[in-house]
Amino acid sequence: MAQIMNIPILFEDADLAVVNKAPGVVVNKASTVKEETIQDWWEERLSKSVESKMTDWKQMVPADFPHEYGTPEEIFAERGGVAHRLDKETSGVLVLAKNPGSLAHLLRQFRLRETTKMYTCLVHGKFSILEDTVSLPLGRAADNRTKFTVDAEGRAAETHYKVTTFYPQLDLDKVLQNPTDAATKNIQNLRKKLQNAYQGFSLVQCWPKTGRTHQLRVHLSHLKHPIVADATYLGKKRQSFDALWCPRLFLHATTLEFTHPRTGERQKFSADIWPDLQTALEFLRQ
Repeated sequence: MAQIMNIPILFEDADLAVVNKAPGVVVNKASTVKEETIQDWWEERLSKSVESKMTDWKQMVPADFPHEYGTPEEIFAERGGVAHRLDKETSGVLVLAKNPGSLAHLLRQFRLRETTKMYTCLVHGKFSILEDTVSLPLGRAADNRTKFTVDAEGRAAETHYKVTTFYPQLDLDKVLQNPTDAATKNIQNLRKKLQNAYQGFSLVQCWPKTGRTHQLRVHLSHLKHPIVADATYLGKKRQSFDALWCPRLFLHATTLEFTHPRTGERQKFSADIWPDLQTALEFLRQ
């Protein structure tokens, strides 16, 4: 659990905590997940907290809270305080509840889309439209149930994006300074392939209005701007090239805004991009 235990806590009070989730860590417990999760870490931490057990939380439960999925206590026991999730490879801002009332209030906000999330991602190519809103429904891919695709009969999905920086080139000298075993076989041939494969990169901010699985990844891929190092939605050749300089999916939950369950105040939290992605940016030329 060492990697999870070092996770930065951005904010904490008697009702919740906001953390900067590390990449490579699963958020929710599941029978198919063998490694330690954020939920495991959080439940262990809460079990040692006297304050969270003594907090009066019932006043935070929304008046219209539906009981079809159980009482606030039952839902809290099942979810372990996890109000939303990020994919395993995605890093960034994550909010965790300390009691049933806080969790019920946060879940309602996410369900009613009263939260505001902004992600930072690096994608392939140069945009012709630097800011726009994408409204394309998503559904599971017929040929691969682990993937999603734009589907006219799928669920509504909306993403607003804005390009902040365009990088016309990858600094091949930097990438090949300390080549991997795969790269040492033929540096010049690899250099030529990389030059042919890449047409620049765009750093993009994305605000998902809905929260569909893989929403940003599918919407950007559909626009012909797949996220760098996306093993699911990139072709094998380009994915293998990306792996030479970017260690994982370049997707980071940069900011999260929500209403505090107890105080009613609107709060906004930001998380710095993790060092592995910062290093990848250093391989690009403006």
